[in-house]
Amino acid sequence: MSAFARFHKRLKEKADDVRARPVTYVAFGDSVTQGCMEYATIEHEQVYHNLLKSRIVKRYPTTILNVINAGVSGDTAVKSEARWQRDVIAYQPDLVTIGFGVNDCHAGEAGLKPYLEKMDALVRTVKRDTEADLLLLTPNMMMLHDNNNIHEKDRPVLPGFLNAAEKGCLRLYTLALRAYLEQEKLAYVDIYALFEDWLLKGQAPHVRLANGINHPDRAMHVQIAERIEARIFEGHE
Repeated sequence: MSAFARFHKRLKEKADDVRARPVTYVAFGDSVTQGCMEYATIEHEQVYHNLLKSRIVKRYPTTILNVINAGVSGDTAVKSEARWQRDVIAYQPDLVTIGFGVNDCHAGEAGLKPYLEKMDALVRTVKRDTEADLLLLTPNMMMLHDNNNIHEKDRPVLPGFLNAAEKGCLRLYTLALRAYLEQEKLAYVDIYALFEDWLLKGQAPHVRLANGINHPDRAMHVQIAERIEARIFEGHE
């Protein structure tokens, strides 16, 4: 059975019966999910989950799909636990995507075990307390060095990001997350891998970061939406 069989069933159910319960998708995560782009800019239209909604309703033009943007800037998997019930479970969603890591990794090696434990606890909570189909996202890559895309008012946070880059913290967290996802056989989209491919081609990550630090640009959000759509509809063409 497809990892997203129930989600497809719900989309069809709502398309066929206008009085059926609306289909609900919760996008849970940090500033990337919130839609943060350049300094002090939030993108409501070109954020990946809204783009994904547009793609899904093209496939099911008579359905109703509600997307809950449950992204919080600066949040981590550990800190997010305080809002699991309010921002995810309470909606009894049909689809949940989870994306954390770009903030978590600043805790260094000491934070890796709590990060993985909390990601696992979140997955288990969603599975236990909802009927939602679940998709996880690896984090996007962050800047590796100073660059001209960074706003002057963002420069005070640079030392922390440069330190994380130098120590390879985000890569460490991503590798551990991938191993967990494979071990648990969880559906996921590997966003970090897109940046790895660009690095191999000689392109620095900040070229695809709207704020030059850690927020994917609008074109990147399009690619994320495309990847999620492909994963969800794999085998349903």
